[in-house]
Amino acid sequence: MAPISVNKPNEETPLYMAFPDGVFHYVCAECTALCCRGDGFSGSLKREMPALLTLYPTLGSAVISRQGSRLEFFTPAGRCFFLDQDNLCRIEKDHGKALKPGVCSLFPFNGFTRIGKVVAVSPHFMCPIRLQVPARPGCVEGTHSAIDTAVRASGLLDDGYADEYMHPVRLHASLDADAVVNREISFRDVCSESLERKSFYEVLREESADSPALDASVRRATRLMGLEVTCRAKERDHIDDLLLALASSHRLSFLHLSSEAILRSLAIGEIVLRRMMSLSSLEMSPQGANSILTNVRPAIRLLARGDETIELAGNGNPKSPPFGDPNMSFAAFTALRKIADGMGVLDALEMAIKPDMTIPDRSALLIQVGYQLERTRQKPSKKQANRKLEAIA
Repeated sequence: MAPISVNKPNEETPLYMAFPDGVFHYVCAECTALCCRGDGFSGSLKREMPALLTLYPTLGSAVISRQGSRLEFFTPAGRCFFLDQDNLCRIEKDHGKALKPGVCSLFPFNGFTRIGKVVAVSPHFMCPIRLQVPARPGCVEGTHSAIDTAVRASGLLDDGYADEYMHPVRLHASLDADAVVNREISFRDVCSESLERKSFYEVLREESADSPALDASVRRATRLMGLEVTCRAKERDHIDDLLLALASSHRLSFLHLSSEAILRSLAIGEIVLRRMMSLSSLEMSPQGANSILTNVRPAIRLLARGDETIELAGNGNPKSPPFGDPNMSFAAFTALRKIADGMGVLDALEMAIKPDMTIPDRSALLIQVGYQLERTRQKPSKKQANRKLEAIA
């Protein structure tokens, strides 16, 4: 068999680490290999797969899809084919880490998002990553320089792989990709500098171009959820550091919103997170916080729109979700129709949600309405388009 080649680092594709340097750490020896238990893996015929299929011919029968040079493999529930009894990868033990599928060798820093030509790298929270505060770049696994080197050596950036499999995210019409990346780097660095020093909401207010408007919008959104702004801690605590560490990666799912709406989304997310953490007697982990914020994203993105309008493409009117309850169905219908007619999002929701609606119903309504709008094709408003043209000029 021909010797296995190791990919040379790709020095051209710019990377953006969507988390503060040195703030996340993990130790594989302390874990039961959660990343190797039933989620499958993928690899490229341009990189490691020819050698792996030669070494393990039977692996070819585990392919479930192919897209270009990329192969997707299933693995048994509970344990990857190559996960040995000692919870170590047999491929790595027998042939070295360079031959492991790229997504495996980079885990948990293998979340990739394209912002124009820049590849954003974010953590995968299946891993029991723990928060490291104060940050310790160079001493923990979440060190930017080490991850940068590993990503470039993996081959995932080579031969057009990034262009083929890492599709660019949708951006707000007022900014181009370079401006977005610069904004995100600046915000991440502010979060890094604020660890152990500032509250999360204090950082958001300082980043806002109109902090009183941010306060007012968050209060309205909180009332619509049936909550109180007093859910936010009166004094700085460990949740502030947790949010400062997580915020940059979560912002990647909000890049189609305006800069102020992104700040609103993070502020609303803090309100929800702090309320939900009261259910547990244990300290909130990065995994738990990430899961909560991910599950409520449709509602957060909806509420974060504030007074903005959403212009829908064509003449499509989103359908009301089937709640099985006439009052909720009517509330959703009212909100969606008013938004489709050009009313500001919070105004439409305030018209649709009656004061006596329960918190559970409000939660379900906001998430389903948010999800329904996200499924409906949207187009930028003329105002947004004009701002983008002015920025380009």
